[in-house]
Amino acid sequence: MRRTPPPVSGLHLMAPTRRGSRFTSGRNWNRRMKLTDHSVADSPDPVRDAAIAGLLDACFGGMHGGRTFFKQVPHRRVLAWSRGGIVGHVGMDLRAMRVSDSTMHVLGIVDLCVAPTARRQGIGAALLQAAEERAEGQSFALSMADDPRLYRRAGYSRIHAADVTFLAIDELRCHSVVRRDLSEIFMAKRLAGGAWPDGPIDLLGHLF
Repeated sequence: MRRTPPPVSGLHLMAPTRRGSRFTSGRNWNRRMKLTDHSVADSPDPVRDAAIAGLLDACFGGMHGGRTFFKQVPHRRVLAWSRGGIVGHVGMDLRAMRVSDSTMHVLGIVDLCVAPTARRQGIGAALLQAAEERAEGQSFALSMADDPRLYRRAGYSRIHAADVTFLAIDELRCHSVVRRDLSEIFMAKRLAGGAWPDGPIDLLGHLF
């Protein structure tokens, strides 16, 4: 029998145990909330993972199918907690990719989301900033978002000539290499180094 995930609205289970930090830069950020770091090297935590999966399904309409990831497990995560429960999530995909003849090291923003009951408090902005601050050595942060408002406020810009090659994954199966114009959703923010180069983009893997 499939286990029912614990609630994600901020009223359940467990206190954060991984490296935690108070984060109060957001205008309405609740001082009782806390951010914690997690990586693929962490020991399994079924309770925490069930809470992450429940949050992702609540925020993305069940697309994740009860998993803690959609295409692939992110290298790192930052979680937002309130009253012992997870109310926000961002995954970090640290990757080398190519733009024209240049190799770039980038941070891919994965599954940034906030529980419906905890929105409009600056949590999403705090999670995005936390991910960027943890992206040591990465030249750009990249996002593929249908709603660009949060990212624009955080300094992201559209890549208007986004001719992107990527590995297509569907239902946990690789099925093809796809080349597509993603200029409507592809956004970037410079973290270090020079300007974004012109030319076709090869993600050297799946979409973020």
